[in-house]
Amino acid sequence: MGTYLIDYENVHKNGLSGIKNLTESDTVIIFVGNMINDVPVEAVMAIINSLAQVRIKKMKKTADNYLDFQLATCLGSLVAGGEDKEFYIISNDRDFEAVIDYWRYNKAGVSIERRNTISPQPPETASAATAVAANSAKLDNATKKTIRGLVKDEKISPGHYNSIYNLFMNESELKSLHNGLVRLFEQKRGKHLYDLLKDVFEQHKTNGQ
Repeated sequence: MGTYLIDYENVHKNGLSGIKNLTESDTVIIFVGNMINDVPVEAVMAIINSLAQVRIKKMKKTADNYLDFQLATCLGSLVAGGEDKEFYIISNDRDFEAVIDYWRYNKAGVSIERRNTISPQPPETASAATAVAANSAKLDNATKKTIRGLVKDEKISPGHYNSIYNLFMNESELKSLHNGLVRLFEQKRGKHLYDLLKDVFEQHKTNGQ
């Protein structure tokens, strides 16, 4: 029996991978940001067909880390309630490790884990993790600052900033930048971010950064 708290604003439909394998004893709580106005059909079908108890919490406000604090508060309430023993935060946001550490040291007998999807993924190899960190570090500070300035009103999580930086380093064409942003943020929002960032991406590539 597990409880899965989905940071949908961060992982989108990919985070639901594995929901079909859950049972009636599992609970899924999906936190949807105020900026997300549509959900892909395949994600809706996966939710409908799941045997798990699924609840959706739509945020009514928009603010920095608003959804994250709501999710962390909900988790705290559930842990303190003492009914469930296994919890999974489905998010790419590493800031949740602080929440996990708190309960790890203050609540015996409770297991809390952060994953990228409901189904456990193979652990990232040391070489792959090093490569991602290195690519992100290589992006010059001026370009990072420009990116942050262009998307400052888009309520992007810290983890997604690093993902955008990696796209700038690893992709060579506008098409692949577009596809990467759509993969991260879904079609409508990804296209909007692409329109904001495509010129600075071209400039970055032209300058040979």
